[in-house]
Amino acid sequence: MVTFAGSSEHGLDDKGRLVLPSRILDDVPKNQWQFHLTAGLDRCLLLHDSEGFRELVARIGGAVPGSRAHRALCRRFLGHSEAVVPDGNRRIRIPDPLLKYAGLAPSQSVVLVGTGRVVEIWSTAHLDASLAEATPDEELLFSQLLGSANPSTSGAGP
Repeated sequence: MVTFAGSSEHGLDDKGRLVLPSRILDDVPKNQWQFHLTAGLDRCLLLHDSEGFRELVARIGGAVPGSRAHRALCRRFLGHSEAVVPDGNRRIRIPDPLLKYAGLAPSQSVVLVGTGRVVEIWSTAHLDASLAEATPDEELLFSQLLGSANPSTSGAGP
């Protein structure tokens, strides 16, 4: 299983193509260089390796969507997904609808953020806004994951 971590800034070329850096491609055997781009919940794009995308499909697309929320998740993650394969120059083309969704444009800078199973592709402005301040929900989840008994709710440090 591949785990992606770290962040770096890259540029899209004039055709909306992104060169995938070595820190991503070197962890995936070349015969498995098929990825899937999907729309993320936070106005970013998610780049899944094939195994991770199959897991996503199994988890959210394996049953007939019965609720409005389930249908919306399937629409966002599966209905707006594209298979992408790096070319000989390690580039993937980001389709126009996904560029538009994430607030990206050809010849623009993007930030790649490894978050475990996926790589997020962000516009700098959207990422800055997302990281501006931890929400109370993030604080609570962080404390639950680490087992802390006293999560901070003010967002301020000690």
